[in-house]
Amino acid sequence: MYLEHLVTFVNLAETLNFSKTALNLHMSQSAVSQAIASVERQLGVTLFYRSRKAVALTPAGRDLYDRIKPWLNEYNKSIQHVQQVERLVQTNLTIGYSGTPYENAVVPELVRAFGMKYPDVRIFLENYAHQELKEHLAHGSCDVIFTMPDIVAGIDNFAYHNLVVGEYCLIVPTELEDDGGEQLESPERSGRLPLSELDGRSLVFLDHRWCPPSQEQLQEEIRRKVAAAAGELDLAYVNNIATAHAMVKARQGLGIWANFVSDPRDSEDLRRVPLDTSIVPRYGVAILKQNQNEAARKFVAWLEKTGMVG
Repeated sequence: MYLEHLVTFVNLAETLNFSKTALNLHMSQSAVSQAIASVERQLGVTLFYRSRKAVALTPAGRDLYDRIKPWLNEYNKSIQHVQQVERLVQTNLTIGYSGTPYENAVVPELVRAFGMKYPDVRIFLENYAHQELKEHLAHGSCDVIFTMPDIVAGIDNFAYHNLVVGEYCLIVPTELEDDGGEQLESPERSGRLPLSELDGRSLVFLDHRWCPPSQEQLQEEIRRKVAAAAGELDLAYVNNIATAHAMVKARQGLGIWANFVSDPRDSEDLRRVPLDTSIVPRYGVAILKQNQNEAARKFVAWLEKTGMVG
């Protein structure tokens, strides 16, 4: 099986559009079709559902993508690393993040600023869920990951560096201020909203498979407090914070997440109401304790000195 065919497959799995893949890879559309057909023929499976209106991955196609993409990333990194070693001019740094609204807005700025200070460092970004990020860091596929201490707790080989001490908030569309939104404020506790006052609200919770432990603990506390007040919750569960953010932006419920998760650009559209809870979220980066990557150590030290932005 040709490497070029696998590259074509991965690109098509991400675009789900033969024309876009052809444009991305500087190929003809017929060449893309031939490459995909070749992979399907060699594997003996169908990788894509095709119709006049849409292209979608089959279950076999999704499984192949999930397995091939990390391998292809490692292959490309290995090729570039060999070239860099030969030239002795650059160092690779792979940074992993989970794709919170804050990270999507801020990580590019951080990387650009760090790159300007250390132009010899070649930076790669990886976006995965928390469990995958931990595995990639443990196996050396990532050099640094943005994370929370409760997510990496108990892993002896990880060194966590805290950058932010935050607070959990209710995320509310700003127009609610003109429609009874004042009821979401609690002057008795310095503006912190008692959890029992979430009774009857439509809330967007994170599924336990993705949810950071401290947020899962908070969600359980909300359920208990509302139940103790003989109230009810209207809950929607989603499997990642980006979807939760989209649900709130679409006015399909109110969000529950740490203040450092919010996109700084949302200030005019969404507001944060601190919740009355003793659970304190923290945010920072983790590296391997025995990490020999000088660029990773520089990046962590630079973050600790300059702080987060936004």
